Amino acid sequence: MKAMKKKRRGAGGPALLAALLASLLCFPGAAEGTSFSYTYDYWKNSVEVPTPYTAEKPVTGEALGQGSLSTPQDLYVTKAGDIYILDSGNSRILKLDGALQCQETITLKDAAGTPIEFQDAQGIFVEESGRLYVADKKARTVYVAESGGSVVQQIGAPPADKVTDDFDYTPAKVAVNSAGIIYVISANTYSGALMYEPNGQFIGFYGAERVAVTPQLLLQRFWKSILSEEAASGIMRSVPTSFINFDLDDGNFVYTIKGGTARGVGQVRKLNSLGENILFNEEGAQAAFGDLDTYYDNQTNSDITTTLNDISVDEDGFITVTDSTRARVFQYDQNSNLLYAFGGQANQYGTFQSPVAVDSVGDRLLVLDAGANCLHVFTPTSFGANVRRAILLYNDGQYEEALEPWEAILAEDANYELANVGMGKIYEQTGEYDKAMEYYRRGNYRTGYSDTFKEERADFIRGAFPVILALIVLLVLGMVLYTRYKEKRRKSDYEVTFSKWRYPFQVSLHPFKSYYDLKVEKKGSVLMANLIVFAFFVTSIVHSQLTGFHFNENRTDQFNVFVSLATTVGVFVVWVVCNWAVSTLADGEGTFKEIWIFTAYAILPYVIGLIVLTVLSNAFTLEEASFYQIAQAIVYIWTGANLLMATREVHQYSMAKTIAIMLGTLLGIFLVLLFVTIAYSMFTQLVSFIGMIYNEIRLK
Repeated sequence: MKAMKKKRRGAGGPALLAALLASLLCFPGAAEGTSFSYTYDYWKNSVEVPTPYTAEKPVTGEALGQGSLSTPQDLYVTKAGDIYILDSGNSRILKLDGALQCQETITLKDAAGTPIEFQDAQGIFVEESGRLYVADKKARTVYVAESGGSVVQQIGAPPADKVTDDFDYTPAKVAVNSAGIIYVISANTYSGALMYEPNGQFIGFYGAERVAVTPQLLLQRFWKSILSEEAASGIMRSVPTSFINFDLDDGNFVYTIKGGTARGVGQVRKLNSLGENILFNEEGAQAAFGDLDTYYDNQTNSDITTTLNDISVDEDGFITVTDSTRARVFQYDQNSNLLYAFGGQANQYGTFQSPVAVDSVGDRLLVLDAGANCLHVFTPTSFGANVRRAILLYNDGQYEEALEPWEAILAEDANYELANVGMGKIYEQTGEYDKAMEYYRRGNYRTGYSDTFKEERADFIRGAFPVILALIVLLVLGMVLYTRYKEKRRKSDYEVTFSKWRYPFQVSLHPFKSYYDLKVEKKGSVLMANLIVFAFFVTSIVHSQLTGFHFNENRTDQFNVFVSLATTVGVFVVWVVCNWAVSTLADGEGTFKEIWIFTAYAILPYVIGLIVLTVLSNAFTLEEASFYQIAQAIVYIWTGANLLMATREVHQYSMAKTIAIMLGTLLGIFLVLLFVTIAYSMFTQLVSFIGMIYNEIRLK
């Protein structure tokens, strides 16, 4: 290959001027600081957090005295703290020390001593001995060189009999574990990483992800099984998602990132020796990484979320990933909790143009920017340092020591959920359940709250057992006496009369008989119906606000009475109107007044059920959720049966026609909601248009 001519610049005036100009060009108007920092709360909404890292002045090639960098592609930091930058466009590797001073410029040379020009080098790995591994996609090889740059080995494609005919070997990333096993990621390969012996002999593939079985996949397989080979070839093929980058921790666990921009779980995996993912959150499920919200890209006409492109796991186990789409950095703990995110695409300190690699040296974070041709350096703030320290202390079982950093975090951000959860765990360990439950509530940690509530409930029962036992005995005795009293006064089922206040409850308990009587004997009361509808509205609010925290998924701090009114009274009114309209066309005998009364009486079980469910939610734990769900099912079935019988008797339909009318009513409700949605959209656009015209006139 033709040798590249390099000119080392001195440290005189021209070099300093060039470095200054490069800094200004890369970061016009830059000032020391960082970008907007945030995390996601329990409801997946982004919330601002204190700055976790402060951006230092970016390190450019000029500042290192090595000339400008050219599309640098990868970064590696050794345990000794040496930093290697793969300056791909200049076909060289820069070696920096912990003080970010250039110690050496390394050019790979072949056996004849001729410098090697990179074609598209994208990955670098360095062993502690200084041995270098460089993956070059277009050259279709992985260079293995001694610390001085002399290439001693090249790792090529696997033998043809070990791969499929369409396999294309384009090595993009490389890593080596402590046993000397070499892992290579070949672009667009769906079988996982390639594994090689230290001598370059191909072993096999590692960490391939299975294709998720979805209804769409099953449908594709069905059509392929019945169509001709030519027709089936036009159907999109389902293949596993390839992973595009990886990192190894001290235990030889391999952390991988998926390719693509789709949002979902499992973008980041931690693979054991068998290639199985063992990275889960505290609930035992895979977590979503990167941004959880979307934005619309006008160029692609699609919703874009996150495109993760690099991953780094530091010596403390914290996981850092970069996003090339939004130019952001995300840091997680080993439970997949997002600690904080920061960055953004801009030309100021703390933001990036095109981040391609991330790593850490000591407590500093390094991000390589191929767009700005520089290395961003971040030092932790007190907030960021306290978050990491608190997590490490707690994971190490040093609960009392972890209290101080958690309190310091909450002093800066009282709403930081992870800190509140951490405080809750500490107080749970010390048996202070009241405090633990309060912090869990602030941290929206329902599992921890439920576990602590269980202990608090057990303590309460033990302390109040004599009183509880006495109340149970009195309750049973009262029920027995009341039953005997009722038996004495009961003449027969048909002779019992009920006031208008009690009749709705009689209807709810005996819907098959009572709705017929309600139709024939006209015992319904508009006043009682309206009271039931009002109770429906009130109990829905009570249920929304007072359901046990561990069962309640509502934002109680953002209660909107109009939304509650629309979802209760509004739905009731729309049901009655639509049912009346549909039944009028289908020869129904029920008048609007009767439909109103019958429907109101039919929802009484639901009103009663909401009260019962609210009480039960404050008595059960998540481990006992099955009992709560059974109670919910009973309420829904009870209400559904009442509504079915009410519709049948009010219109004097057969059962088949009743079901058809109810389906027609639901269709009517859907059309009403569709109309309201369209009308609201048009109204908001009209208001926006009028506002725009007003602003134009006012500005002129």
